[in-house]
Amino acid sequence: MARIEIECPECEKSNKIVIMGNDSGKFTRTCIKCKSEIEVEIDSETNVQASLSKKKVEKQAKNYEKEKKVPSDYKRYEGIPLTDGPNKKKLVNLVSILILGASLAGFMNGLFFLNLPDEYPHSDGINIEVVVRNNTDDIENATIFVNSEIVNHTYKGDGTYNIVLKPGRYNVEVSASGHKNSTMEIYIPIQDNNLKLVEIEKGIDGINRFVFEMEEGNGKMKLEDSVYVKITQWCSGITFLFSALGVWGAWVTYYLKSYKNAQIGALFSILAMGLLIVGPILGFVALILLPKIKGMFNRSL
Repeated sequence: MARIEIECPECEKSNKIVIMGNDSGKFTRTCIKCKSEIEVEIDSETNVQASLSKKKVEKQAKNYEKEKKVPSDYKRYEGIPLTDGPNKKKLVNLVSILILGASLAGFMNGLFFLNLPDEYPHSDGINIEVVVRNNTDDIENATIFVNSEIVNHTYKGDGTYNIVLKPGRYNVEVSASGHKNSTMEIYIPIQDNNLKLVEIEKGIDGINRFVFEMEEGNGKMKLEDSVYVKITQWCSGITFLFSALGVWGAWVTYYLKSYKNAQIGALFSILAMGLLIVGPILGFVALILLPKIKGMFNRSL
């Protein structure tokens, strides 16, 4: 009689076996813990080998093969062919660079508007039209003040007065008998002299032509600022915001976070109007190329 201790190959639980009679041979035992069938082989020198039974090994193999099969209800992959991966990644980089370039050009626009000078002392004077009228008629014999000083003018008729100013920012006040004094903040951009609308031979509103709508009565009234004054006040901040959204869109595209957000970023990089037309062109090309990499994004929203 021999007492032998073996370890279960399945659960590593120690099992004791008592052999009656022969002290060598092959035996089959059941693990006291996991109930696996163990084949025990003992040679004449009492060397012991324990392994799982052949049935147990075959059953595990079948289960493994079954687990490797893809469930029938799994959604079929509909993305880009895996062989196109490297080329698609290059396209992702290109689109990201286009959006980023358009956004950086927008930042340059914002810096330009932010640092727009109030005066250009070395520029030549420009002929400016100041139109003075009320609800019913044009006004003659008006007095024009620029930065609180009376300026010389030439009256052309139809309520239009010609004055000469250099590019820059000015506070213009118009005084006329029987009417309230009207003031307007204007900004004259650098331009060719005598810039005209060809069809009607007059200046361009907000550029070199400024209209004062007078009210009858006494006192003063503040008119709406000219278009370029509004640009200097608001355009830099808006441009910075649009450019920042564009940079965010470039990041989203590069890391393939969200297709919809990538489109939004590309759109705002266009609206930033970087370097007038350069930025919009770059952003527009990126917007056209985005659908080609749509399948690579982690999510479509």
